[in-house]
Amino acid sequence: MGMMKFTKKNFQEIFSFMQDIGYEAGEIILKFQKERQFLSVTSKGAEGIASEADDASEDFLIKAIKEKYPKHKILSEEDYSKQKKKSFKVIQESKYIWVLDPLDGTNNFVNGIPIYAISMALMHEGKSIAGLVYNPFSGECFFAGKKQGAYLIDFRINPMKKYELQNEINSKSMNECIFSPAPTYEKKNKFENQLSTFKKNIIGARAVRRLGSAALELCYVASGNFDGYWEKNLKPWDVAAAVLICEEAGVKVTDFDGQSFSVLNDSVIAAREPLHTKILGKIIK
Repeated sequence: MGMMKFTKKNFQEIFSFMQDIGYEAGEIILKFQKERQFLSVTSKGAEGIASEADDASEDFLIKAIKEKYPKHKILSEEDYSKQKKKSFKVIQESKYIWVLDPLDGTNNFVNGIPIYAISMALMHEGKSIAGLVYNPFSGECFFAGKKQGAYLIDFRINPMKKYELQNEINSKSMNECIFSPAPTYEKKNKFENQLSTFKKNIIGARAVRRLGSAALELCYVASGNFDGYWEKNLKPWDVAAAVLICEEAGVKVTDFDGQSFSVLNDSVIAAREPLHTKILGKIIK
């Protein structure tokens, strides 16, 4: 994969590799889920928690990627939290890098809430070119390639059938929308700040849902389950795959200032136009 030009055939190869290893990592996670009362869980402070399932999924994914693409770099959430000095510069400096979250939604997972996902993106010179987000419990597998479209396969129902996610507009009014707005906060005074900003940022929605997995929430905007999503303090592995899936599905993705989104930004708004502009005008940064 030293080529600069990506053809449909190259993408098919990357997609089937991602789906294979995503599915296998999902099976590993589901085994842990059955015995979750015996899981060992470690705290990462402000970064949240990690479990044995995160580590086992990560070990499997890293080994598989190294075997298939030995020259590619890898940046993974669990790997990063073990050695924080490994900065995000590696994303900009690498020709090819895989950005992984082996289990997004660990809080849900350890409590037996079936909303969590494996997220992986292949980035080329700082930009995502292929991404996959897979919830092994539900079987929903979202994936996309740069200029290749975004798709959903349901591995539990029919792994051979893929649905294209494509829709350029959302002209609903705010009171018809289901949003997933983040309770954004600064590190100190966390809960109070969360609540007050959250309240202001509900911006007249019909309903609000928080799932606890940024990758899945973004994919639900891509598939139309949610009308809009916004959050602050995200990390590259939360968004590297899901933002590409959104963009390829016709969703507009920016930061809170309306600038075009990069995985090194720490804020994101995702919605189809003209709704995106309405949200942007009302958001409290």
